[in-house]
Amino acid sequence: MRRFKGYMTLEASLIIPMVLCVFALLIYFSYYLYGRCILSQDAYVLAFRASVENSSQWKDDPAGYVAQKAARQAGSKYFGSSFPSFDTSIQGKEIRVKGRSRARHAAMGRYFLKPKGSWDYEAEGKAKRRNYSCHIRMATRLKDLGKEILNLGE
Repeated sequence: MRRFKGYMTLEASLIIPMVLCVFALLIYFSYYLYGRCILSQDAYVLAFRASVENSSQWKDDPAGYVAQKAARQAGSKYFGSSFPSFDTSIQGKEIRVKGRSRARHAAMGRYFLKPKGSWDYEAEGKAKRRNYSCHIRMATRLKDLGKEILNLGE
């Protein structure tokens, strides 16, 4: 009976580092995807909250609202990534919030598995400024007027 002396074969010495690199890359991609999803959510939430804000301080300045509330919204969810920055643009009644961040790792350095480009990511959220209670009242009033007009014909 032969005893195993702990020597690795040539194939195993090439395959095991490759498998470890692939696992590390999967973990880094997971952090990247997680950061991208959270950034998308935060951009939309900031745009939506700015669109429904009715206080006198923020009613005419949604960009100021986003700048003031962005740090609280982002919180400490961005592990493995830099803290995001948010830019706000307003076109008519539409508020757009664009967030940018970067994954803080340079996975695989200069090796063959490194993705082309960088680990930056961005997401955009948009919401329209509407006064929902006025829309509901107007729709209800139009419905009542329609019923009155139809009843006049009888």
